[in-house]
Order: sequence, then C-alpha cells, then structure tokens
Amino acid sequence: MNRSSSFRLRAAAVAVAASACLLGGTAVAGAAPVGPAGVAATESASYTANGYGYTQSAAVANASDAAFAKAERAGWLRSQCYVRATDVRPSGGGYAVVAEVLCRRGGTPG
Repeated sequence: MNRSSSFRLRAAAVAVAASACLLGGTAVAGAAPVGPAGVAATESASYTANGYGYTQSAAVANASDAAFAKAERAGWLRSQCYVRATDVRPSGGGYAVVAEVLCRRGGTPG
C-alpha cells in the first residue's frame, strides 16, 4: 500500500467517525420531548392540604407542610415545589388554612 492510498483510507475512516458522531448528537438532541414552539415539555402538579393552628403563621405552616408531604409522596423533590396560595379563615379560636403547593420540572427556566 503506497502512501497516498493509506492517507485516503485514514481520511475516509475519520469522515465515517465524524458522521457517526454527528448522527449520534442529533439523536441525543432529538430525544427530549419538544412542544409546538420547540420548547421542552414541562411537567407540573398541584397539591392541596388543610391545616389548623392557634396563630395564622402556625396554621399556614401546618397546611403547607401537609401539602409538601403529599407532593413528596408523589415523587417530587421539595426544591421543585413552592406554596402557590393559602386561604386563611378564623375557626374556633384559631385559624383553618387550605394551602396549595405547585410543583414543576423540565422545560426551560423562565
């Protein structure tokens, strides 16, 4: 085998390897779920829970903790969730609260 044919053989091997890398990169990039606008899909869920306390803050904390516990039992990380809303009402010398926790993952931050 002369020098120029050896060089062509190496160049062909490099070209095949490069195209395989490009195809692999495209396959990996195309694996993420994409919505109609080209944005990766976002999963979200909402959890509500009731709580009671003798102060408003204690009642909110109890209801929020219960809602976070529901989300964690469903497989969400606490860092993926936040308290979206609370409804505080006086009740029998204390306060009754309904707290809603919203959880999200995936997609692009925004």
